[in-house]
Amino acid sequence: MCKCSISVCIAFVACCVVFALPETALGQQEYDVGEPNDGEVVFNGVRGSDVALLFDSEEVIVNPGDPLNLDCGVQGEFRSCVWETASATYQIEDVYSNLYSWMGKPPVEENNQCGIIINSANIEHHGIWTCKVYVRGNSLVGKKKVVVTIKPTTPVLEIEQSGGTLEVSNDEETEVKCSVAGARPAADIRWYLGDKDITVFAAADQTPNGEEDMHKTVSTLSRTFEPSENGRLLTCTVMHQTLVVPDNASIPISVIFKPIEKPLSTYYQIVPGSDYEVRLNFSANPSPTTTEWRYGEGFQNLATSIPVPGATDRYTTSVEELGDGHYTAKLHISGFTDADANQRYVLFVENRLGATQYQVKLSMDEAPLDGDSEYRDHDKIPPTEFSVSEGIVFDGEMESNALSGGAVAGIVIVILIVVVAVVAAGYARYRQMFCFASRAESKAYIQDPERNDADNGTANDAVKNSTDHVNGKTDTTAVANGNGNLEQTHVEEINNGKKNTDV
Repeated sequence: MCKCSISVCIAFVACCVVFALPETALGQQEYDVGEPNDGEVVFNGVRGSDVALLFDSEEVIVNPGDPLNLDCGVQGEFRSCVWETASATYQIEDVYSNLYSWMGKPPVEENNQCGIIINSANIEHHGIWTCKVYVRGNSLVGKKKVVVTIKPTTPVLEIEQSGGTLEVSNDEETEVKCSVAGARPAADIRWYLGDKDITVFAAADQTPNGEEDMHKTVSTLSRTFEPSENGRLLTCTVMHQTLVVPDNASIPISVIFKPIEKPLSTYYQIVPGSDYEVRLNFSANPSPTTTEWRYGEGFQNLATSIPVPGATDRYTTSVEELGDGHYTAKLHISGFTDADANQRYVLFVENRLGATQYQVKLSMDEAPLDGDSEYRDHDKIPPTEFSVSEGIVFDGEMESNALSGGAVAGIVIVILIVVVAVVAAGYARYRQMFCFASRAESKAYIQDPERNDADNGTANDAVKNSTDHVNGKTDTTAVANGNGNLEQTHVEEINNGKKNTDV
């Protein structure tokens, strides 16, 4: 019974040893197997112990008419090799013997024994190219996709509106599409507004268009346009490997908006008795349907209106169109008087989207030192228009009450100096510096020239005598004598209480 058990154990151990032996001890055959290609059973990169395929399977893109290099090498001994496409097979021996005029061998054959060069690619060469190398008892296979490009079709802007201008609103998001019907590979589309790249507001969609590896690309731009962008050119730009210069499709945009509001404008330094012209710029698109000047004793009491263009009494009005929705309204006043300076003026502008009123004040005073100025006349001292965006409102009028930048800076500097002085004084007191330090000498050492001349130093002797009876250890210290000179004296270290240093 025991002998049988021992035999069984020995056999079991022997089996374990056999299975644990290295693979190299059982045989020399070795394979590195890559991933399957296109779902086929044939594998790329099969390697024996003495032969391997040198092959780059990365896709290659080539333009028609350009040379196409297809590299395929072998490490080790091989018998023959061929290149296969969906419609033909080319043996390397035939290629290297110049059987095909459009195809030949590479200039360097080292590690590229099965490589070929197509002198001028065309659309017939598009597709999968397979290099097959025959070795003893096996074949090694490598596959590469060749993409022969096709130039994109002309880009098309898909716009529902008719006419040569795209009308957009500054209050709503506008959607514009640009499409390329076909290209190989897919085209890249970018958007520009003038010189500004606005592609970040677009999304592209690429779909097969039914032909081999051909793609349709549609880019959709979604954006809200600003009034300041009125009149600019919107461009869809197509870029592709086949294009030396990008292909474009463009359209000017017309941004519609009601007259843009502005703060109160004040014109200064108007010379009494002179003829003066107010020039006020404004923007609106479409063109204004109503434009008129109104004036009166206050902004809430504008009793008189003058159409533009028009004239009444000493006032004449006109408007100049600058383009892209920009205008200049003019109010000419003959013989400017104090009464004109006391009036309040409003330019009323309305288009089909809304109306806006622009408030204006005229002043014979000097212009403020600070603020943005824009000269409105060509006199020796030209009047200046100021736009005041904040201040105190008086009877609907805007008066500036802000401190100048120089005044504010001065206040800040003074505050900083005070703070630094307080901090320095506190620090000096803490460190017992300057006037806050404890006195080193007693009252007896205060210099008195007249007394020193009389006593000839007796004051210091009295001080020393006053410390003779103080208990403690004595040290030698330099003190000032009555003549202001230093001399050595013994000062005892105080143990209890304070020294009496009064003379």
